Formats: sequence, C-alpha cells, structure tokens
Amino acid sequence: MSRFSITLEGQVFRRQYLVYVIEIISNGRRYFYVGQTGDRKYTTARPPFRRLMGHFEDTSKSTQNQIYRYIATDVLSIPQARQRETFTDDIKQRVEDFLVTSTVRMHVYPLEPFVPGITHAEHMAVLGRVEELERHVIRCFIDAHLPLGNRNFHRPSTPSPPYLEVLQEIERDFELSSLHPAG
Repeated sequence: MSRFSITLEGQVFRRQYLVYVIEIISNGRRYFYVGQTGDRKYTTARPPFRRLMGHFEDTSKSTQNQIYRYIATDVLSIPQARQRETFTDDIKQRVEDFLVTSTVRMHVYPLEPFVPGITHAEHMAVLGRVEELERHVIRCFIDAHLPLGNRNFHRPSTPSPPYLEVLQEIERDFELSSLHPAG
C-alpha cells in the first residue's frame, strides 16, 4: 500500500452557517446529498469537517449518518440497512468497498459566520434563512432528476430564497436549470 497524506485547510474547522453539497462519484455515476449547518436544539453551527465526518459514521443508531445509510440502502440496495439496529460487518464491508472505489467531494457555500455568544433567538433567525435556502437547493436537485440522498424534504416556503446569489452559484456549479432570476 502506498503512503498518502490528507491536507485540510484551517477554515474547515470554523463554525459557520453554510449550505453544502456532498457529491460521491463511483463507476461513472454521481450521487448527491444537500445539507446545512446550524442546530435547532443547541445554539451552534458545526464546522464543515465535523459535519462531513458525521455523515460517514457506521453506527446504525446515529441520526447524522444520512450518507452512509443512503449508500447502504439506496445505492447498494441492502434491505437490512434500513433498520435502526446495528450495521452488520457485511454491511460495513460493502459500504467500505463502495467508498474505497469512490471520490467524495464536499462543496461548501458559507452564508454567515457563527458568532459565539449569539442568543438562541438570533441563532434561530439565521437558521431559518439557512434552512430555507437548503430547501430551495434540494428542490433544484429534485427538479434536475439527480440521485439525491436526502430523505426528508420540505417544500420552500418562499418563492424567492434568501442568499439568492449562493443558490445561483450552486445552480451554475452543478449545471442545474436556473429557476431564479438574477438579482
């Protein structure tokens, strides 16, 4: 086995409000997951690196490993992976084998810095805007008929999203048809 290194830019450890698109490329196919940072229960927003790592936990009872479960259930079609019981060694090996032959990219779109000491009410106001943008981004991926790992989807509640320029950047980056006028 060849030696390799992993390099992480310092900004991946900064708490911030952001929307991200995780892209998995395997055997010429692309799979996507759209997410955001900001917590409803706690007054915080995770750094992108911590959010990415949570998505790949192999603990079946985890509530943050949406991508790992998506790979096991939808991409690899392992019916037992839908259960909230322990992932078997076989399931873990099959997901590992898939990931080893894949490339994972996390496209991060910062929206606002997380300010330590922010009140929970201020945090929830920012989080509401972030979640609304996330709904618009998910809608674009659904409309483009791209394979999407998001299981829970709520329709956007506003016709014009907050952070419109970020949505337009995501539409360009992923060649999604623009549903929103420039402005």
